[in-house]
Amino acid sequence: MKLRRNEYCPVHKSRFCCGRENVRKETRQIRMGVRRIDDPHHPRGYRELRSAAEMRKLMNRKIVEQDRKCGICHIEFTDYYDVVPDHIDSKGMGGAWRDDHPDNIQAAHWWCNLERGSQ
Repeated sequence: MKLRRNEYCPVHKSRFCCGRENVRKETRQIRMGVRRIDDPHHPRGYRELRSAAEMRKLMNRKIVEQDRKCGICHIEFTDYYDVVPDHIDSKGMGGAWRDDHPDNIQAAHWWCNLERGSQ
C-alpha cells in the first residue's frame, strides 16, 4: 500500500514517515500585519507599514469614517473597486519612507489619487 503525500500513516499517525519524501515547505516570509519602524526624523518617532490585508481593513474603516466620500473630490463612491488608499503626507518615490499610519491615510478614487500624484 502506497501512501499519498498528504495522507496520514495509520500506524504512526504522521505524514512524515514510512519512507515517503518529505514535503518541501515553501520558504515564505510571514509578514506581520502592522510593522513599526523606528524613525528619529518622524514627529511620532516611528513609521507604520501595513500588509495588504491590514490596509484593506483600514480602507473599509476609512470609507465609513468619510461617509463613503472621496477624500480629494468629496464625491460619493459608487464602486468599491474604484477606492484606493491615498497618503495625505506622501513621500514621493521614496517607498522606504512610506507611512501607513491611520492619520496619514484617506480613501480616494483611483483617478483622483492619480491626478494628485505625490505633491
